[in-house]
Amino acid sequence: MFCPVCRSEYVEGVAECYDCRVPLVKELPNPDDEPPLEYEEVLQTYNQGDIAVIRSVLDNEEIQYFIRGEIFNLVDPLIQPARLHVRKEEAQRARKLLSNLNVTFLGVSAGSGDPQASGSV
Repeated sequence: MFCPVCRSEYVEGVAECYDCRVPLVKELPNPDDEPPLEYEEVLQTYNQGDIAVIRSVLDNEEIQYFIRGEIFNLVDPLIQPARLHVRKEEAQRARKLLSNLNVTFLGVSAGSGDPQASGSV
């Protein structure tokens, strides 16, 4: 089993790439057969709540995406943010959909007393 995005190999029985959060395929396509999908980073966050909301919005709109570092973010919070990547041709649409969300970049609400502790998309 292989991830079609990062091309990592997994043992039989695993259904989804741990990093990219996309379904695995039995065989990787020959790179010469088709052009690679290009993804663009749209935002970063440390907050797992933000990730759940972002997933819900993008899944509802059927936008292909993956979140790099989402699992690492649980192990070592505030070291590296989770990074949302969407297909390049859908990046503008994703940004527009997510623009009204109050994404708390540092995982701290704006009410913490630190005006720079949160950021938005």
